[in-house]
Amino acid sequence: MTPDQIASDVERGIAIKKEIAALTAELKEIETRLTLAGQHGQQVPLQNENLEGRQFIARSSRHVLPVRFESDLIAASFDDGSTMHKELKQLLGDLFPKFFKRSTKFERVQKEGEQFRKVARGLLEPDTFAKVVRAATARDKNAIAKSRTVIAWDDAKEAAPTA
Repeated sequence: MTPDQIASDVERGIAIKKEIAALTAELKEIETRLTLAGQHGQQVPLQNENLEGRQFIARSSRHVLPVRFESDLIAASFDDGSTMHKELKQLLGDLFPKFFKRSTKFERVQKEGEQFRKVARGLLEPDTFAKVVRAATARDKNAIAKSRTVIAWDDAKEAAPTA
């Protein structure tokens, strides 16, 4: 490479990095507005019945975009001897290792909460299933169930033409 090519690549690389930073900031603002619209708009059930939560369908003239409010996140890990550990150990008994493995904390065996629920539905009676999900739900410092919002960009579809 010549010094001119290197200089050109440096300048273009810096320009790209700045553009990415600006677009990332703009996307974050858009996602904040879509989240607010979804919180105040009409919500419908999630298409995946194994997940808990609701979704808002954001629309443009050309696309529909799910804004998902997934609720009751299953804790990925918890401390040995914690309230969550004691309650789950009591509820699950010998089935406890099917859901959690020991590390410095107990870690969920299943990668996703959806997989956890599927295994639990297959192994537990409905009443115990509900209690285990409640006991394993991650909570904030005020004991409110944690949730996450997903702007499902990858799931956006072409909107049907309107007449």
